[in-house]
Amino acid sequence: MVEANREALRQMPFPPGMAEYVEELVRAGQTEQIIAIIKMGFLIGVQQGARGEPVPTTPPARIQA
Repeated sequence: MVEANREALRQMPFPPGMAEYVEELVRAGQTEQIIAIIKMGFLIGVQQGARGEPVPTTPPARIQA
């Protein structure tokens, strides 16, 4: 995923001090905090994606036994 989006990621602005903050968390072994930051970013992305385009509603496929 990183490779496929590398150029877009390079162009995205990064909050000032964020890299230093993450480096500090890594050095301190704060894995849970790092995972929380990743989850928050993921959730924000999911919410933005859900707002951007309506999800098509297709009827469920019928399963025949």
